[in-house]
Amino acid sequence: MELPVKLKTGDEMYAYSCENGFGTGLSKGWGKNNFRLLEQRLEPDETAFLTFVGLHRFHSMSSHQRNFAYAVTDRRIMMGQVRSFGRIRFESFPLNSILNMSLNSDANAIGVLTLMFTNGSLMIGMGPDVAEALGRKLQEVLPLIQELARDMAEKEIEKNEN
Repeated sequence: MELPVKLKTGDEMYAYSCENGFGTGLSKGWGKNNFRLLEQRLEPDETAFLTFVGLHRFHSMSSHQRNFAYAVTDRRIMMGQVRSFGRIRFESFPLNSILNMSLNSDANAIGVLTLMFTNGSLMIGMGPDVAEALGRKLQEVLPLIQELARDMAEKEIEKNEN
């Protein structure tokens, strides 16, 4: 299956997120800085095809790690935040480690994307408009994410057998 878009730079990732209603972050400057961090962490032949902004490790409106940039690539989901004084937060999870994804939202409340892994879960908060737009896109690209995850698992099995 072909990737719907191929995003390599932080500016492309930020523009894609903004143009598709997937979030802008606190400001244009901070949003671009967060996506540039993801650009720096991409492997040379890795490509993002879905990017968005959300409230990292969301528990409630008063309990989260603020805006992070997220990129789904052909290998993993990456998440990062540039903080004041050059400090950064960065995490990534291989696509084949995601057991389940669910997006809960209603038109009047915050949306929450939950990623389930073998060793826990990650919740990402977002406004209702972002949740609605991202939910439609996730339905569209979910078969691709599943296919990429299966391919990764098969390659790992082959590698371990040799």
